[in-house]
Amino acid sequence: MRETGGKWRGGPPLGLKLLAILKSCLYIMDMKNCEDYSLLEIVRQKKHHQPDGRFKNPWLPYEAPKLAKIFKWKLSHLIVKENSRFPVFSLSPSLLCGENGPIISFLAHNTVFLRLSGKNFLFDPIFGNISGIIKRHTPPPLAPENLPPIDFIIYSHAHRDHLDLQSLRKIPGTPKIITPLNFSLYLGNSIVELDWLETYEESSLLIRAVPVQHWSKRNIGDTNLALWAGFIIETPEFKIFFGGDTGYFFGFKELGALFGPFDLALVPSGAYLPRELMAPFHLSPEEAVKVCQELGASLGTPIHWGAYKLGDEALDDPPKLFKKQALKQGVKPLIIYPGEVVFLSNGRPVFLTS
Repeated sequence: MRETGGKWRGGPPLGLKLLAILKSCLYIMDMKNCEDYSLLEIVRQKKHHQPDGRFKNPWLPYEAPKLAKIFKWKLSHLIVKENSRFPVFSLSPSLLCGENGPIISFLAHNTVFLRLSGKNFLFDPIFGNISGIIKRHTPPPLAPENLPPIDFIIYSHAHRDHLDLQSLRKIPGTPKIITPLNFSLYLGNSIVELDWLETYEESSLLIRAVPVQHWSKRNIGDTNLALWAGFIIETPEFKIFFGGDTGYFFGFKELGALFGPFDLALVPSGAYLPRELMAPFHLSPEEAVKVCQELGASLGTPIHWGAYKLGDEALDDPPKLFKKQALKQGVKPLIIYPGEVVFLSNGRPVFLTS
């Protein structure tokens, strides 16, 4: 643990801005020899650290995507799949404070509220458009100012649809911010930065950063200067896995063996089409179910959907396909629509909204 105190005039064309953001979400990777590695060995030898201060997924070679491939994708998908209607609940803040926990509310995309052992957690909070450019298609269930005081904010990586500085400024309370390494580039020094498998402990609470397969970029020149991670939140009564943003890799099986089983796994399942571009760093719903199996999760919840059109799938395809696959594979799906609040009573979900 380290505690470190669309017009041509007036700027670049909107299309180029959109492509810049899309490029920050895509990589083309050559997947091979993944299972020849051990996560513990990788972390102990710090193979994910590079000499120039950047980070990498050491089990996979990669190259930056060619802009031509991104142009081809966007031009061939001008007619996108229509979105189905799905419920977005207007969330009463009082529902988030009614029980000591565990209480969970999905606020769309990767933003999740968790109340556990009397503490309030918020993961990857974003409540508006992405950098003012990529619009939000559904309203947030509540304004960030109406959240109860937050004790911990946890960021998985620095992409702009996960680390949103405007949203951060509106969150009430004096939260402790937990991040992967080098988030001080964006948030200053009053944060807790964790390398893979490092922990933050407070009383009976343990927060552990774990390896996932992703990357980082916010600005020109900062590619992979900040690390990416998933997180395990653990108390004596409950253990949750938060996957952040990730593609499928061999390490989930090892994480399950090392730290599982889990009461609940929050697994990203959106922005997965087209697979030839998205597969390296975005799980499909079917892969997300496999991750839940390998983690030993009693319940699996799909996240990373419901707010932004980042892939070719409909906004509500991830939960529908996740549930279908989970039922086939014997995984218990816990589908939470934006704004729903769930009380996990002895591991059984009780919906407090309807």
